[in-house]
Amino acid sequence: MGVLVTVIVVVVVVVAVGVVFALVRASREKPPPIPEGWYPDLHDPSIERFHDGSAWTEQTRPNPEELDR
Repeated sequence: MGVLVTVIVVVVVVVAVGVVFALVRASREKPPPIPEGWYPDLHDPSIERFHDGSAWTEQTRPNPEELDR
C-alpha cells in the first residue's frame, strides 16, 4: 500500500508542476499583433481609426457602415 501512495503522490506532483509551467508559459505569450488597417473607433462608432501595425494613430475617417444608416 505504501508504494501505491508514493506513486500517486509522485504523479500528482508531476501533473501539478506541468500545469504550473503551462500556465506560466501561456501568460507570457503575447497576443498576435493587430494588422495595419482601419478599425471602428471604440469610443465613437461614427468614425474609424487607423492602426499602423504597432500602435493606434490619430488618423480617423468616417465609418462607411455608419454613413449608410
